[in-house]
Amino acid sequence: MNSHTSRGLLDMESRVLDRLLSKNAFKDNLRALLRNIDPENSPRLVRTLLEKDPEVPLAIVCALPAIANCFIKAAEELLTRIQGQYPPALLQEFARSLLQEVDRESLARVAARAKQLGEDLSPAVSEILGSPGPERKPGGREVTP
Repeated sequence: MNSHTSRGLLDMESRVLDRLLSKNAFKDNLRALLRNIDPENSPRLVRTLLEKDPEVPLAIVCALPAIANCFIKAAEELLTRIQGQYPPALLQEFARSLLQEVDRESLARVAARAKQLGEDLSPAVSEILGSPGPERKPGGREVTP
């Protein structure tokens, strides 16, 4: 028997989701919900969360390692399954289609802020994870930092 069965919130959620996904009404409601996502209101959601009660954002921050590990493990499984099931040409065309709908200006700002945050946090990350391996220049040559 799998050692990860019946152990927590995500296990419970996956069992509930398994049941719900067998129901057409649930899938119809999910599609309707997803069609009504309004990205333009996400900054307001963040402001409300951060300004209304500082205890909630701090609780979320304290849960970040567990949340990050959930995303990491989910991404690993997703990537393994996608790469095993779909040919690269199909995935490339799908990615092109999705990226046409992405807010490029906001993405560029997020990338710049994430880069700066990464630079600000790099001493702590290097301390915990170890220094990154050698960088590679175009052509495959290693460059030591």
